[in-house]
Amino acid sequence: MIGQARGGYDAPFVARRRSRVLLVAACSVLGLLGAAITIGGVLERPDPPSDDLVALWLLAELAAGFAATCLLAGFLADRSLAKGTVLALLAPLSAAMPAAFVAVVLLVSLRSWRVGAAAVTAFVVPSAAAIVVLSRDRAEMLGVLAGAVVVMILVGLVVGARRTLAEQAHRERELVVEQVRSQERARIAGEMHDTLSHHLSLIALHAGALGRRDDLPADTVRSSSRLVADLSRTAHAELREVLGVLHRDGPPSAVPPAGAALLPQLVEQHLAAGAQVRAELDPAVVADPGGRLSEATSRLVHRVVRELLANAARHAPGMPVDLTVAGGERVAIRCRNRVAARAERTVAGPGAAGLGLEGIAERVRLAGGQQRAGVVDGEFVVEVSVPW
Repeated sequence: MIGQARGGYDAPFVARRRSRVLLVAACSVLGLLGAAITIGGVLERPDPPSDDLVALWLLAELAAGFAATCLLAGFLADRSLAKGTVLALLAPLSAAMPAAFVAVVLLVSLRSWRVGAAAVTAFVVPSAAAIVVLSRDRAEMLGVLAGAVVVMILVGLVVGARRTLAEQAHRERELVVEQVRSQERARIAGEMHDTLSHHLSLIALHAGALGRRDDLPADTVRSSSRLVADLSRTAHAELREVLGVLHRDGPPSAVPPAGAALLPQLVEQHLAAGAQVRAELDPAVVADPGGRLSEATSRLVHRVVRELLANAARHAPGMPVDLTVAGGERVAIRCRNRVAARAERTVAGPGAAGLGLEGIAERVRLAGGQQRAGVVDGEFVVEVSVPW
């Protein structure tokens, strides 16, 4: 929509390409109709101009219409003040009048008195000159011109105010999302701190035993050495992950979050609360018989599923929820639910997935995974895949 660009002075006046095309086409059609009506009205006078003059006028209108179409398309996309000013200067020609009107409105919407004054002046001076020289009803036409100028200024101010509010809301939304991401990084750092401390404690325990005991069998020594090596590699990997996120000033949580093994209990809790959840939980992920699932991924899977079920309960209460957790090359999670009628507009808008899903997206990204969320055939679908 006009005046709701995506933020920043360099953003297009009209963000969507389709909307720009429709606006340019509408101005072109209206301009050609206006030119045809104006020329037709002049030809119906008792003393019409000569054929040569009419032909020249018609060529001028066609040229102005073509130029206005090209200039308006570029002006809507790049906010060029030069293009907008040239459009305003073409206002005396009927074929360019609608495009000139739009250009002046948008230049006034920038809420710069210099730009607005220059645009209005570029529109008024040639238009008034044409009325004085060519029009028979000068007073009436000058009054119409004055009314049009007032309308352009008022509409431009309204459009500018809407754009300012939209850009402010966009910046606030970005700030809130960044705060959520920072909080998620801090929580991840706290959780990984617990796991890393656990592994380091085991390393210290086994290394201390190997250093103090000289009577251990060779098989025990080799087994403990391999265990220390495995724990060291795991701790090193988790340390790198901790360094990649923000550290919280306060103390981390002493109890790590639940893992994938508790997914059945999580689903049962939602069923007991009255939710309609159809869950397909892969035993390869929940029971993890092969030991492929790392502790961090197990906690992440539980957190993702918990947030998805809670998100469905908040935004689509009473709607059936289909949940699938499967293991393959990666752990895949898919949750879908019918969009509630009262939430359709919210879900369809930008950022409608909610701040909880923003936090989950950040967690999944930091874990090397991917997340997709959106409305498909009337259902809100979230798909997550993370490495084992």
